[in-house]
Amino acid sequence: MKNNWIKLLGLLLVSGALCWTSCGSDDELVIDTGSGDINVSDGLYMSLADGTPSSSAQLSAESVEDEGFASQDRSGFVGGYMYLDAGDYNVVQVTSKEIAATIGGTAETVTDEGSSCGFNDYTVVTTAEGGAAINVATSGLYRVTHDQTTSELILYQIDSPNLIGNATPGGWSADTPLTGSVSADGGSWSTEGLVLRSGQWKIRMNCRWNLDRRTDPNAGFDASNGYQLFTNFGGSVSNLLNGNDGANIEQTEDGEYTVTVNWSPQTGWSVNAERTGDAPELTFNPNDFQWGIIGEATTSGWDSDQNMFHKEVDGTHTWYGVVSLTDGAFKFRINDDWNFDLGGSIDALVPAGANLVSPGPGTYYVTLSTADEGASWTATMDLGGWGVIGMGSPTGNWDNDTTLTMQSMENGVTSYVMQGDFTDGEWKFRAGSAWDLNLGGDLGFLNVDGSNISLSPAGTYKITLNFDGEVYSATAELQ
Repeated sequence: MKNNWIKLLGLLLVSGALCWTSCGSDDELVIDTGSGDINVSDGLYMSLADGTPSSSAQLSAESVEDEGFASQDRSGFVGGYMYLDAGDYNVVQVTSKEIAATIGGTAETVTDEGSSCGFNDYTVVTTAEGGAAINVATSGLYRVTHDQTTSELILYQIDSPNLIGNATPGGWSADTPLTGSVSADGGSWSTEGLVLRSGQWKIRMNCRWNLDRRTDPNAGFDASNGYQLFTNFGGSVSNLLNGNDGANIEQTEDGEYTVTVNWSPQTGWSVNAERTGDAPELTFNPNDFQWGIIGEATTSGWDSDQNMFHKEVDGTHTWYGVVSLTDGAFKFRINDDWNFDLGGSIDALVPAGANLVSPGPGTYYVTLSTADEGASWTATMDLGGWGVIGMGSPTGNWDNDTTLTMQSMENGVTSYVMQGDFTDGEWKFRAGSAWDLNLGGDLGFLNVDGSNISLSPAGTYKITLNFDGEVYSATAELQ
């Protein structure tokens, strides 16, 4: 009798185990009965040409970039991160446990200088049902997307995730690198002794925010113009979200941290920030001072600030800004409130001083500095705001700027415009006809002190420079 109960219990356990994998809906994993069924749910997969699809290589629906650093759905756009061994691949469509379609195509290498640490090349495959197998030359972790509207597949090899944000030592201008490795079983990258302070940060791959696959990068984000795919994560340390689906990660506690970013073929990306000690004591933290200019003399009156950009040089903390003024009053204040503000006069600033008086209508290059960690403040205001300069710019040299004109300030985004003839030479943005505040790199996400910019083809372009208080971006529209 005892043996019969043991046999019955064994049968129940086996039956229960099978139900975890085979007793659900048609879209769940199924037991391979030997009948030829594909052991993954319906969908698109990267699959070795001589193999069967794996759930770790599924391409799932994702959002893409939209206006104003938002995200939007895109019909037929799927993607994921997956480890690919060197070999020949196809995209396969699995339907009802059978391979319903096999997709291949013709590959080319594309260079996009949106990475600030040099990872600019990726593969674009023009896809077609029944097309040739796609060769992956190097084993590694890849960002893979397939856009069914434009029939293109993107393969972008990921070297490492990095941290960026005003909570990190490099601010929003420079990535904090992580070191580690990845294999088909997963990857892990980390850094120890990292000082994080109150602020925000995000994770981005290969020092870049996105890959731009728009037909015309100057024509906005309409679905018919292509798309920009995300290469960053936000949200929270407990719930990472792709791209602009995830807000900046909030850092609320200063400290020394070990930060580890993990990738698993089963569960995707995760991050752990372990506090290992106290942050060095600061008598002055520049991240506590998001300076802005506000007042009736500005385009937005006393309702919102024109934010300034921080940079430290030789121990002097300086905030830079470009602002258009009319006649009237204005002041400097921090963090969009009146807990601390400066007034009096430009050459003799004092906390909670009287309103400053505009020097007259015009666009001004403004600096606000402290060399003694906030004990005293000095400011300068000079006529002349943003300009473009360089061999490819309308002046055709690196000595003279072509000025941009403030166009608007709406919803916290300030825009400056100019129109002129550009060659295929290099150029940059700079403020105040000086190099203290200059912008380069990718037009979609400009970096302070970034690389030179170029346009192709040569022609007459309308240039629009936008600043949302955190990120600079630009468009160049061929006229």
